[in-house]
Amino acid sequence: MKSPDFFPFSCGRRKKWRGKLIYEYIFLLIAVACIIIISFWMTRYIVKYSAMEQSRQSLDVIFQQAEERIKIFEEDIESLHMNVLHSSSVQDFFQAGDMAGRWDSLEGFYQVVGNNRRINRNLQNILLYDASGELIAAKGDVYLPRPEDIAENGLYTYSDCMTDKKTKASYFEVGMPVFERNLESGYHQIGSVYLLFDVKYLQSIVDSVLPNEKSAVGILDGKGNLAVSAGDWKEEYALFNNSSEDDGNLIHVHKISRMGWRMISVVPKHSMLSGVTQMQKVNYITYLVVLFVMCLVCATVYRRIIKPISRQTSFMADFTRDTGQRIEVTGENEISEMARKMNEMLDDIEALNREIVDSQKKYLEQEYARKQTEMIAYKSQINPHFLYNTFNCIRGMALYKGEREIAELTMSLSCFFRYSVQGDEMVTVAEALENLSHYSNIIRCRFNGKHQVNTAASKEVLEKRIPKLLIQPLVENAVLHGLEMKPQGGRVFVEITETKKQGTDKLAVTVKDDGDGIDTEKLRALRDAMERYDREGTISEKGLGIGFLNVYRRLRLFYGQAADFELESAEGKGTRIRMWLPVGQDE
Repeated sequence: MKSPDFFPFSCGRRKKWRGKLIYEYIFLLIAVACIIIISFWMTRYIVKYSAMEQSRQSLDVIFQQAEERIKIFEEDIESLHMNVLHSSSVQDFFQAGDMAGRWDSLEGFYQVVGNNRRINRNLQNILLYDASGELIAAKGDVYLPRPEDIAENGLYTYSDCMTDKKTKASYFEVGMPVFERNLESGYHQIGSVYLLFDVKYLQSIVDSVLPNEKSAVGILDGKGNLAVSAGDWKEEYALFNNSSEDDGNLIHVHKISRMGWRMISVVPKHSMLSGVTQMQKVNYITYLVVLFVMCLVCATVYRRIIKPISRQTSFMADFTRDTGQRIEVTGENEISEMARKMNEMLDDIEALNREIVDSQKKYLEQEYARKQTEMIAYKSQINPHFLYNTFNCIRGMALYKGEREIAELTMSLSCFFRYSVQGDEMVTVAEALENLSHYSNIIRCRFNGKHQVNTAASKEVLEKRIPKLLIQPLVENAVLHGLEMKPQGGRVFVEITETKKQGTDKLAVTVKDDGDGIDTEKLRALRDAMERYDREGTISEKGLGIGFLNVYRRLRLFYGQAADFELESAEGKGTRIRMWLPVGQDE
């Protein structure tokens, strides 16, 4: 019977328009994902830019304060010089023509030194030189000779950084000439006064300027030698002469004009964003949760609405070709109920046909029974995704109630279950160790922290692939059979490294514990069972460790004789299992 006259569209046009809903759904999904991604990057950029600007402003304020402190320090030095120069005892000392006159003024000079050192604790010595440059007096805890190449800056001369060879402490000298007025010739120099300072005050300044431990602040003398520093100072920083900014660092250079020194600060930009990093982590987690929820909603909409509608549309379009088919019913919503009612209607039609043709009736009854059996079997299957969601729900409730240990245990159990039932048979070493960490959390909670599982792996083996659940059963055996009866607790140690054995690269996997060990008879039985499996391909598991022998069987199934297995144990001295696996196989 021809039917195209009753339909405005041909069969090809119906198939074209049948997928319109799924196309709109995909477009909407892509649009929402793009909006979330764009908003994520915009938020990330705005937060990073704002934090960087705030950090720059804060650093500018700190550096201005440090520059003011250095300026005050220079003014204090000049004030000390004036105190010394205007002291009558110092003037008398310089004007004394012989040693006897200087001796009479020496006590007054000592008093001047003591008074000024009480004013400035960084002052270590006051030195007096005559007009010829000869030292005529000095008083202080530290004595360093005046450098020959000391630089002059107006009336004041500042030395570079000097180091005491005995104490390795750093100092610098500031000198000023002393003049005498003569009625005939005017002023002429009769000597000079030098003040010796330590760099402790400068050290306190750079310590106060240091923004964080990853930054560096230093003060360099006129020759570029480092006087004081704080933070992670590097020698190449001494080459900076001007403030600048590059992709990685903010560089601030302040020239101390009177001293001829420089203060250099280098702040890595990533260290300025350390506080933002935590905020960004929260931002990442938030967006990941939003994406996860969106994916979950989209998957639910597709699975429970779009896919059933598409399935029913396809069924209705193709029903005339095969009247024996039925709509697959999944879920318990209105769409499923509609499909169920449609199936019931079709079943009624088939029941009428079965009254006419008995053979067809029996066939349809069998088909119906088979469909019902498939539905029951389908409903009885365990959905791992449902279990994951249940674990996440329990974890969320535990976090809401403040039960962090329950939340951590649930998360570890969820990750352990996901690892066990999903994915390929081959996993990376990093994934296997991560699964062991979740199992370790479960063991810690189960035994109240009495037993520990420690892992270690060299960096080059983390991406190597090994069979899934090859190590965890051995760890579980060690905990349950080796450590469980130890009242003081014990430890299982797992180590994975790359080594050479018989000239071939191997992955060395070691699982050892400090438990009770295996008695001699059982140890011999285990070794006999392994040898029997190598000879005959069968293992008698009666009275032996099922998990242990399953690991050995899987090892042989995956690698054959290319892998080596070693078991060592003694009563009271723990157990050690070592496996050598071929490198690169099944990667």
